[in-house]
Amino acid sequence: MKHVRREMIHVVPARSGALTLKLSSPDGGSRAIHSLYDPEAEAEALVNASRFDEEGILVVLGLGLGYHLKKLIEKYPDACIVVVEALEEIYEIAKSEKGVDLLREGIEFIVAASPREVLERITKIQLERGMPPIGVFNLSSATGAFPEYYRPIAARLTAAASFRLWERLRYRKFKTPVLKVAVMDFDYFLTLEIERALRGLGHRVYRIKGDLKREKAADILTKVVKAVLDIKPDFLIAVNHIAFDEEGVVSSFLHSIEMPVAVWYVDSPTIIVKAFKGNATPNTAVFVWDRTYIEDLRAMGFESVHYLPLATDETVFFPRDVTREEMETYGAETGFIGNSMVRSTEEYMERLPLPLRPLVEKLARPMSEGRQRFNDALRTLDERELEMLDSSPEKTRSDFETALLRKATFLYRLSCIGYLSSFNTVIHGDRGWRKILNGNYIIRPRLNYYTELPVFYNACRINFNATSLQMREAVNQRVFDVPACGAFLLTDHQGAIEELFEVGEEVITYRERGEIPELVRFYLRNRGQREAVAGRGRERVLGEHTYRRRIERMIQVMRKIYR
Repeated sequence: MKHVRREMIHVVPARSGALTLKLSSPDGGSRAIHSLYDPEAEAEALVNASRFDEEGILVVLGLGLGYHLKKLIEKYPDACIVVVEALEEIYEIAKSEKGVDLLREGIEFIVAASPREVLERITKIQLERGMPPIGVFNLSSATGAFPEYYRPIAARLTAAASFRLWERLRYRKFKTPVLKVAVMDFDYFLTLEIERALRGLGHRVYRIKGDLKREKAADILTKVVKAVLDIKPDFLIAVNHIAFDEEGVVSSFLHSIEMPVAVWYVDSPTIIVKAFKGNATPNTAVFVWDRTYIEDLRAMGFESVHYLPLATDETVFFPRDVTREEMETYGAETGFIGNSMVRSTEEYMERLPLPLRPLVEKLARPMSEGRQRFNDALRTLDERELEMLDSSPEKTRSDFETALLRKATFLYRLSCIGYLSSFNTVIHGDRGWRKILNGNYIIRPRLNYYTELPVFYNACRINFNATSLQMREAVNQRVFDVPACGAFLLTDHQGAIEELFEVGEEVITYRERGEIPELVRFYLRNRGQREAVAGRGRERVLGEHTYRRRIERMIQVMRKIYR
């Protein structure tokens, strides 16, 4: 407390020979925190009279010199103990007297924090452990010395101790055909499609909305608890582990209350969760849009990993009559939608230490030319370069991988687009394209995914695609969205495409970039063949590659594992 100075705290001997603690006040009075006769015997009597369920969390209000804490540790050796001390000075004195091991595993100290911060910290600990009951041990001599500090804390903890919330957070899942699903909604790609697919299948959806820029793990956990209490979901869905913290607080809590979680990765999981080791919990089933990442995730500790490619929302992407005005705005012989990767590459390069930046430049071009995987590209580094990268912090290595993938994708896309220079090619994307392309292209702004993009696909004679290098074998969204519109797609030949489409009949691919001009010319001249391919592609997408199909598959997996 601000009005207590260090010189007002005194360590004095008790009659038994042990030390005790006295606080003096400005008016000349004093208060003993422990017995002036035998503080150890006093602590033993207080602790012997206490009752506590060791499956919960024991909150100790007041530290003093820690005699009672030592006895509590002896009586409850396996307990999670949280000690709240108002004064930093008393905490430092207790450490210096070495009366109790303050660094013992299983004890957490909250020192000189505001009552609000204390309650937030205790709530976080409780959430991490699955909302176990709270017990309170009140060192009345300490709390009586600072009633304005300890009273609001004690009142809230007493109320929490009587509200057995943890019992309401565990229940049987997947009991009925109609499921209740909580979706982590943080304005992230694919969330809306998942929600629509769930509702289309007849399931109930609860959106856990949030803002990652403003909210911390404790805020998100509060919303998760509310969702569990409100609707008792059968499982929770997140994309790319969005809203899950690096320390694994959210994951640990969901595991502790036995809540199944489905995480659908539609970006490189090795970049996102490499440093998020606390998120690999048995209650989490991971779905990846590229099957080559399955072994990577299993090596990270995820037990249940499944292949689930992207798809389309057929209620958004469908054939439509394009008006004359729309054709003037969106029409093109050949069209490409995508980011140039110029600015995003620069941003990640700027994050890297200067010595690592030349390594990105060294690896990016051969990686783009051969569509190499990240680990394969690293094999071309010499021993010194590898050591420099391996000795970097985990976050730096992750940034290095991201920078390299983006730089290589930038070079790859640029080389593919280069083969379209002799056609009437329209590119919708970021301003970076203007920096790297000459006047042979029409550069236009980004399009709204849900309203403008379907019109563009319908208005474009040939929709062109060049896949990001983070997709080792997978195909991207465009490979499903364009055919869903009944439109024609020319795309690079990814490993997964042959299991998803009949190549040459339902989709046309180029295996080498040099094939692009000839294929474009052929399908521009042959409208009938172009429309036939597009029509067959649409039939395949509607039959097998909608988000309803994907979510249906996800639910089958979740029922089988967690029912």
